[in-house]
Amino acid sequence: MPTIPHPTQGVTNCTRCGARIRWATGTGSLKGRRIPLNALPSPAGGYAAHTTGLGGLVVRELDAERPNPELLEWKALAHWDSCTGGNGQSTPPPAAPRSRPARRRPTVQPPLFGQPNRWAR
Repeated sequence: MPTIPHPTQGVTNCTRCGARIRWATGTGSLKGRRIPLNALPSPAGGYAAHTTGLGGLVVRELDAERPNPELLEWKALAHWDSCTGGNGQSTPPPAAPRSRPARRRPTVQPPLFGQPNRWAR
């Protein structure tokens, strides 16, 4: 018998469409990825989600090996499959490029090993 998640615990709103979502951490092939799930269970979902003892939400993909949710799991639908806001894509948005400021190089390079230091006073 599948369980039903707590109606309000861990629920936030999508910044694009305003729908209620839950953030889950993936396991298996999704290991470490954060996945937005619709807040309510869905029979058409392709993921099985369950809460941990500390209140976190863990999700795995339903596959041919384990096609149904197990005890204490419920079927969940990834929010990017049903999001109505934003750019209208059905895939997750690309991650923003991580940039760091350019490293400043010293204006005077130190002498190579064994060469006299011309700038020493």
